[in-house]
Amino acid sequence: MNRKTNEQLLDMIGDVDERYIHEYIDAMNTQARSRSTKYVKKRFTVALAAAIILLFGTVSLAAALPAIGHFLANLENENRVGTLNFDKIEAEYAVRIDDTQEYDGVVGTLNSAILENKHLLLSYTFDWSGLEDAADGSFHTYFLPWFFYITEGDNVICRSEYTMGLHTQIYWGNAENEDAAEMTLIYCIDLKDIDGANLVGKELTVRLLYAQGGEGFVSTFTPTTCFTDRSWDIGRTYQFDDHKIILERLQESALYVTLFIDCATIGHNGDDYAFILSDELGNDYTAYSNRDSNAEGYWFIKPETMGTQLTLKVIRSYRETDPHGVTVNDSYEVLYEIPIELKSSFWDNLFGRF
Repeated sequence: MNRKTNEQLLDMIGDVDERYIHEYIDAMNTQARSRSTKYVKKRFTVALAAAIILLFGTVSLAAALPAIGHFLANLENENRVGTLNFDKIEAEYAVRIDDTQEYDGVVGTLNSAILENKHLLLSYTFDWSGLEDAADGSFHTYFLPWFFYITEGDNVICRSEYTMGLHTQIYWGNAENEDAAEMTLIYCIDLKDIDGANLVGKELTVRLLYAQGGEGFVSTFTPTTCFTDRSWDIGRTYQFDDHKIILERLQESALYVTLFIDCATIGHNGDDYAFILSDELGNDYTAYSNRDSNAEGYWFIKPETMGTQLTLKVIRSYRETDPHGVTVNDSYEVLYEIPIELKSSFWDNLFGRF
């Protein structure tokens, strides 16, 4: 990471202890792991849990961080909706695995796996209560694995090294105790050019490792079904002041919505304006940019109701922080709205008959 990226990272999540974030920056700068490094201890709180989402699983860390101050205000709803989405999809599509292993004092359980057309979802529960470094309730970045490999036999289907190309969110269904040294994470691993439907019935091995070529947690499973993504071609152009916004396509997956937007002047780090997505209930969802937002789009937690219409909003943020970097104002003003008309969503088709 360069200096500018480091500064952006520290500024965007100022509510988290800056020293904790430096752990991640140092590790990314050296691209190495070392348990001999001096780490600063931090209580496992909801604010820290929010940071873990950013630290352990973004398509591109600097780009995927929300560039607007409403993030913490909307995070609670996004966590709730993300868990709700996962519960729905797990009941219908998951392969139950429940494989518990222990590595170097950390207990990891692969709860389930869900295959999508473009992604593989893994539900993992980690318990680090047995670690000496966690005796006082502290959490360190090196407690969790950073290297992910999915293989069929000797063939590597997909990988994520240093958590690149990976979405991660916390499953809040069992996270009521914010001081507990246990957490369930949902990993969303990009299958790249492989169609998940072609992996149904094949024995897959997942390796979550603590170093390249190292050791960690290894489990085998066979998916029996595949969640089918949905996509809508939109192809409409909108003009907001001097900004040209081309809304190209929307894609709905199990947990996320991806919007492909061609706009050179909104939604990037340093721009005056940003995007958010709203559902029919009036909830706002943060826009996260993939590595190249123009080519790969912006992803959002899938709204609680896809309904028949979503709304893309252009906003101006009024985020302010105090001298300690704590957000004291995360308000924003909606400047422009673009309705996104959709046909019935997957969930309407699945549950509408009941």
